[in-house]
Amino acid sequence: MKLRASLTFIAVAVAIAVGCGSSDDSTFDDPNAANDSGVGPGPFGGGDSGADGPRPCTGLCLKQVQCNGGTTTSLSGIVKDPAGKVPLYNVLVYVPNAPVAAIATGASCDRCGSVSGEPLVTAITDAAGHFKLDNVPVGNDIPLVIQVGKWRRQIKVPTVAQCVDTPLAAADIRLPKNKAEGDLPQMAITTGGADVMECLLRKIGVDDTEFTMPSAPGRVHFYAGSPGGASTTTQFAAANGGGTFPSATTFWSDKANLLKYDIVILSCEGDTYSAAKPDVALKAMYDYANAGGRLFASHWHRFWFNTAARTGPNPQPAGPNPSPFEPFGTWADRNAPGDQVPGQLVTGKVDDSFPKGKAMKDWLVNVGASTTPGDIEIKESKANIDSVTKPQATQWITMTNPYAGNAQAVEYLSFNAPIPAPDDQKCGRVVYSDLHVSSGDVRGLPWPTGCQQPDLSPQEKALEFMLFDLSSCIQNDNAPVVPPPPVK
Repeated sequence: MKLRASLTFIAVAVAIAVGCGSSDDSTFDDPNAANDSGVGPGPFGGGDSGADGPRPCTGLCLKQVQCNGGTTTSLSGIVKDPAGKVPLYNVLVYVPNAPVAAIATGASCDRCGSVSGEPLVTAITDAAGHFKLDNVPVGNDIPLVIQVGKWRRQIKVPTVAQCVDTPLAAADIRLPKNKAEGDLPQMAITTGGADVMECLLRKIGVDDTEFTMPSAPGRVHFYAGSPGGASTTTQFAAANGGGTFPSATTFWSDKANLLKYDIVILSCEGDTYSAAKPDVALKAMYDYANAGGRLFASHWHRFWFNTAARTGPNPQPAGPNPSPFEPFGTWADRNAPGDQVPGQLVTGKVDDSFPKGKAMKDWLVNVGASTTPGDIEIKESKANIDSVTKPQATQWITMTNPYAGNAQAVEYLSFNAPIPAPDDQKCGRVVYSDLHVSSGDVRGLPWPTGCQQPDLSPQEKALEFMLFDLSSCIQNDNAPVVPPPPVK
């Protein structure tokens, strides 16, 4: 039954994680299983009428009870990232009333609207990462799903007591670190000479075992970007098996290879390196985003969207043809002294004119990345895009650049793809960051020896927010973020 909703989620779900039980031993095997709560079904027992007539109450529906005095049976908690450190916004938490389907890896058109497993009760986390599920079934081993996009963990709550709240430990409801704990999207990272994006996923808690060559089964695959010299990480450390990463140019020139990935992360290379991004690669990346891929591009990877020449120090030629991505902003391509002086801080301003922007403003305060609501300190900010064109794109964080005549610069933006398509036909999502994210990590060292800071800086926390939003199901950024209604 299709659900109508705006949520933070994909349409397809994942199989129950190893160590968290499976549908083979779940309540769902016997829809007439005895109610082990010790109480009879409440008013929900008769089911609700839908388009196809009354829906019978089966499975866990039989374990929902009516409480007196306005109380309810509930579960509550704070969902955190895989590291168990940072609370996450807009994560869907629900009790399924049927087995959930396996997830398909690779670019897919996952618009908000349907959730596997016939959710019985649903909630999403707020800007503090908190959720509360009401009217939860009473009993033992109640299944619970925690999911955002293709990140998902499933557990069974040992005991849910009647008509009281059962708080859940944060360790039980964080997102998975590895395949043994749950499901992670299949990700590709291209390295570069100006940023160390590969360290970010490690900081948010993804296990080292999941970082592998593309030929291995890890959930994060490496490709070596330009320039390939001392400033770019191109191989694993000896302790991690050694081995040189395959070429990013070969990777992004192959549409079929791109489509194998749920998320592609492009670390800034220090220049546009137009020769390494031929027209076949531009078209492949465009097709990947339109087919449902999720793309994060840092700083000089603006070339995918604007193939103009790179001027100033170390100029780069323009691409022979314009980018296939439709225009979504006004590009300035400022270099030194237009770029911020390295090491200097400027104050970024969060755009709170749309629901997720308002949530980001509050979330940054809640996670210690901001002391003044709406403000965030940015190190190594850039000024390559002056503005976005609405509704084609959404700006998230801007700053006034004192090194470029106080011109406004957009530091984070996003858009859903294809850009010209109506909302109900958009499939992919792109995030562009016009700043260098990594703080304290060292470029060029074999992975993971360059990852020398265990904790996230304020601007890395902002990127973590954007990364999980990038992972989530596709919806209009101006739409309210609400959980899907339960299946009736």
